[in-house]
Amino acid sequence: MEPAARQQQQQQPQPLAMDPINIVRLEEAVVSFYRSNSQNQAITHEWLTDAEASPQAWQFSWQLMQLGKSQEVQFFGAITLHSKLMKHWHEVPPENREELKQKILESIVRFAGGPKIVLNRLCISLGAYIVHMLSEWPGAIEEVINTFQNQRMPNVNADVQLWIMLEVLSAIPEEAQIIHSSVKRVTLRGEIGKRVPLVLQTVERYLKMQMNRVWDAEAYSNMNRAVKCVGTWIKNIGYSIEGCVSITAVLLEVVHKCYWPCIHAGDGCMTADENELAESCLKTMVNIIIQPDCHNYPKTAFVLIKMFLDSLADITKTEWKRENDNEDIIVHIYMLFVSSVERHSTLLLSGITSSDPELSILVHRIVQEILHCTDKPGIYPVEESCSTMALAFWYMLQDEVFAMQNEEHKHKCWEYIKPLYAHLTRILVRKSEQPDEKSLAKWNSDDLECFRCYRQDISDTFMYCYDVLNGYILEILAAMLDEAIIDMQRHPTHWTKLEAVIYSFQSVAEHFGGEESRQIPRLMRVLADIPYEKLNVKLLGTALETIGSYCNWLMENPAYIPPAINLLVRGLNSSMSAQATLGLKELCRDCQLQLKPYADPLLNACHASLNTGRMKNSDSVRLMFSIGKLMSLLQPEEIPKYLDIIVSPCFEELQAICQAESKTPAARIRTIFRLNMISTLFSSLNTDVDDESKALPIVQPVLLVMQRTMPIFKRIAELWVEEIDVLEAACSAMKHAIMNLRSSFQPMLQDLCLFIVASFQTRCCAPTLEISKTAIVMFFKDEGCKPLMQQLLREFIQHSFKLFENTPEQNFSNISDTMETFFGCLSQIVKKIPQVLEDKTIAYDRLVFYAQRGMTLPESGAIRNSIQFLAHFVLQSRNHPHVTEVVLATGEQTLYTAMMCVGYLTPRSQVDKFADILLAINKKYPAEMAVWMKTLMATPNFPTQLISDVDKTRYTSLIVKEKVNKRLLQQHLNEMAIKTRGLTEKFQ
Repeated sequence: MEPAARQQQQQQPQPLAMDPINIVRLEEAVVSFYRSNSQNQAITHEWLTDAEASPQAWQFSWQLMQLGKSQEVQFFGAITLHSKLMKHWHEVPPENREELKQKILESIVRFAGGPKIVLNRLCISLGAYIVHMLSEWPGAIEEVINTFQNQRMPNVNADVQLWIMLEVLSAIPEEAQIIHSSVKRVTLRGEIGKRVPLVLQTVERYLKMQMNRVWDAEAYSNMNRAVKCVGTWIKNIGYSIEGCVSITAVLLEVVHKCYWPCIHAGDGCMTADENELAESCLKTMVNIIIQPDCHNYPKTAFVLIKMFLDSLADITKTEWKRENDNEDIIVHIYMLFVSSVERHSTLLLSGITSSDPELSILVHRIVQEILHCTDKPGIYPVEESCSTMALAFWYMLQDEVFAMQNEEHKHKCWEYIKPLYAHLTRILVRKSEQPDEKSLAKWNSDDLECFRCYRQDISDTFMYCYDVLNGYILEILAAMLDEAIIDMQRHPTHWTKLEAVIYSFQSVAEHFGGEESRQIPRLMRVLADIPYEKLNVKLLGTALETIGSYCNWLMENPAYIPPAINLLVRGLNSSMSAQATLGLKELCRDCQLQLKPYADPLLNACHASLNTGRMKNSDSVRLMFSIGKLMSLLQPEEIPKYLDIIVSPCFEELQAICQAESKTPAARIRTIFRLNMISTLFSSLNTDVDDESKALPIVQPVLLVMQRTMPIFKRIAELWVEEIDVLEAACSAMKHAIMNLRSSFQPMLQDLCLFIVASFQTRCCAPTLEISKTAIVMFFKDEGCKPLMQQLLREFIQHSFKLFENTPEQNFSNISDTMETFFGCLSQIVKKIPQVLEDKTIAYDRLVFYAQRGMTLPESGAIRNSIQFLAHFVLQSRNHPHVTEVVLATGEQTLYTAMMCVGYLTPRSQVDKFADILLAINKKYPAEMAVWMKTLMATPNFPTQLISDVDKTRYTSLIVKEKVNKRLLQQHLNEMAIKTRGLTEKFQ
């Protein structure tokens, strides 16, 4: 390897080295950190982090926790001690571990009176210590329980001792997940798992003792901590649900005592303490019932779910009302019900198919509870907050049924769930009702956004209802449509029911083609007859969206197109123009040929709407798609008229801006807006719409427009050279013209290339690279266009080289987006048009050099596309001797760069990507790959000094051996990256 190549290797991780830490300076830094602004905090934080990681931290952590220090200093001492125990246990000599335990315990006693944030961190530290010492101190957890439960700490009151015990116990399973230890994590969990029964018994005994007492604030706090402790152990360590029946019964009893007294004797509203404790109990029961292996115990799951229902169903019944005071507990009860059946879906289905009456009754009860959850009175999220959590269950239920292998059981389950989903459909229509004008006063913007997402979830759930009910869902919706119309006739201002039914029809539209002849025609007549001007404008918006959704049906039922057009045109001139332009776009896309008789009046309506100036820019841009589709239907001699009245104003405004050389923010916005309008028109205006039009030798209108306006595009590129979004809009217009017209674009190819080269000479940027790639991929294979495309490719590469050469090496991240686009385009060109590599004038070695440079950047896009280019380049290289020579000359350096990136330079999340280049080299150059890899990995301290020679040899062998399996190679690279970065302990 040449010396110059070695210079690419950047500074590798080095062991931390710090000067002796002055304790006074350290205290000042801590106080400064907690009391200064964010800018100063960032500087101080880096220094404190280094101090925290230093070996000296074992000493100064105790000094900082001395009595008399400020609370901030004491807290930093405590978190430093915890950090050392968590990450640097290997620094503690075995002979000092007993002394360390005593110091932690003494500190806990010293801080028993507060501050609690310091005491909490000391308890967590003791938890971390216990996890490390389980093999040497096997009775640690028992001792902690005995010490604090039996109040063996002098001068510390009983409640505080209980608090400390629960904090330590809660810390143990959490610390086992995160500490750096030489013991495998699965072994740690297994060892800690042996203590789960003791912890559950301890908490259960404590909770039972509290049941006959009056609870004050301290009792609520400690009971809540005890319940959360159980949840933490179950969640992080796990325990057979067979052993959880007893603690579950106690937790349900606690929930009862939190809820019913306030209902029977109080004001009917739970206190904050009661709510918090009940929620903790319910969350802990969720942790119990959803454990990974609990499906192996269906009998116990049955017992637990029955316990839930027997104990909690009366609460849900009592609180099944709008805007109830105890919504929080209901949310968590329903979460428990839903979690139970989602985790035990097999038990649920067996209850449908089995002859066991008890199991059948249980399944019926739990499903009815979830149905009631979905049907909670009120509008989500302001008047209720439960129903959303049930929606995922309805997807799961039908999915599980249709996935059943036994056809007899599947049919039985399907028959069972059909009436459920029919009922669910009616519920969902009601739940999708929008708030009316009177209710909106209680809603804020967050509530409205939450409701919008909720309605989308309901729309998805309608699809699952269709999967079960098929065409019957339209009969249900049609009946509800009739009910809504009758209701509106009685109460002319009640629009929300009708809007919800129309929205429901819209949700299932994609399932119905033109053959449906009963309910959809009825819907279309209703949509045409609604007196929208007398009702809330949201009803018109939903009707417009629904028209767009049924365009496939309209294509086969063109008799209903005229009323649909009338409705859409009405929408164009309303505040619902966004929905109208979307609906019209879908109609023009799906029913273009059917719109031929209406093209003229529709174009006039579109022109009139644009001229009002009331439309948002985005709606005007979208409308241009429909205009292009409609203009494509006209006779050739009619098209210029509409180009003149609709498109010419765009170019006139652009020309005026260019002539005035106005570069104000307003001019920029107008330029992008007009370019986007033109771009959208270019994407849809194509007169080759049917066989008849294709037979006529006419010039495409887009070509005529471009021939007249290319000077304006050039001027825009010159004027807005520094504004990437303007250039993107201009290039997008031409790209759409190319993609739409394809071979018909050839007459403008020369002008396009001149525009691109002129743009390159001013600035090499992503938009011009993209448009170049589009042209090259489209026209390179055409022999008549090939010379022009070869020259365009050379310009594409040469101007990119100029940018790279003029960029200082340390500033390459500033042009990473251009590198990403350049190599992304180039990899697509090489992949789709490998013939481009026949050109011997291209400096392929420099392409490889800059791709290697791109791989070393921190930006993921540049990394990905540089690798992809090199991989495609290598895979095609054997077909071209001059390219083969380049790969042989640069291959070792490419491997060197790739392994350096895998070793330490590239973010670990990006390491997977390097498998592509290694596989490509190994596929085409296996012998060279083996030699290069062995040479590189034999280099001392390469890629870092943190990986042993034995591991390097092993990974070299694994990488060289793997020629096909990308997933396996990615696994090897990730494992190697963990070792080279010194992260083995964290990921063991």
